[in-house]
Amino acid sequence: MINNRLVHSLPFSARHELSTLVENRRAFTLENLELNVFETYQSSEMVPLQFDDLVIINMIHGKKVMHLHQVDSFDYLPGQTMVLPAYSKMHIDFPDASLSDPTQCTALTISKTKIDQVINRLNEKYPRTLVLAEGKLDSNLFHLYNTPELAELINKLFQTITSSNPLKDALVDLTFNELIIRLLQAQTMLSLELGKMKNNTVLAHIRNYIHAHLSESISVEVLEKQANMSRSSLFRLFKNELGITPIEYIIRTRIQQAKGLLRKTKSVKETCFSLGFNDVNYFVRLFKSRVGVTPGAYMLADELIFS
Repeated sequence: MINNRLVHSLPFSARHELSTLVENRRAFTLENLELNVFETYQSSEMVPLQFDDLVIINMIHGKKVMHLHQVDSFDYLPGQTMVLPAYSKMHIDFPDASLSDPTQCTALTISKTKIDQVINRLNEKYPRTLVLAEGKLDSNLFHLYNTPELAELINKLFQTITSSNPLKDALVDLTFNELIIRLLQAQTMLSLELGKMKNNTVLAHIRNYIHAHLSESISVEVLEKQANMSRSSLFRLFKNELGITPIEYIIRTRIQQAKGLLRKTKSVKETCFSLGFNDVNYFVRLFKSRVGVTPGAYMLADELIFS
């Protein structure tokens, strides 16, 4: 099962193309943005890196340890995205990189002119949505875990940028506009999950209700009453702010909670019924479709990691 939250690997450099074994760089330059592909082939520590523009960083293969200003160091793994302001200083460890198993990471740099252009256009067209409340990407919510929608869009963007399509500048421009929307929605999701969204917002109220009633059956009708909204307004709220439906949000919340319960209880059945599922077989199929492995395999892998 392919993990639909991962950004696909790009072709690695041939050995004769390498100019260095640490952060070897290839660049694909367009009018307002540049895709940098970095590969590291040996274990290294505290490698400095900085960009003059806003940068969207995706870990593609392997592992980094990131050291950023005023943030505790953290492992940076595939399935994660970082959005950092211009001139952010980074120092990076590559503890496992080797010639036989190099790391690969991308850095998409975007000019301030392009970012302002897209954000201003969105603010003019959708002035009352929560994701655009600040009118910009939130630098405090820089470390994101990919949603399937975000990963799919990044894959599409990279495929176009690295292609020989003569129309790629125009195609990239269209995809980039959507990417900014998805990033804003991902930041809204993170803000919601971290409890940083004001509790007097409808979305925060619904989130709190869902988390408090995960062991129960939660219908759209119940959420309509909690939000004091019609079905169409409720769905529009979730699609605008998070990019998904209320039901999909419930499913993703339950799957995320299931990971923690599986580690704690070591029981697929107990986890299933604790999170409002009434059919173990359905829970197993759903978990595998979203995580890539069955709950049992997930527990086994977790035990091997921490044993």
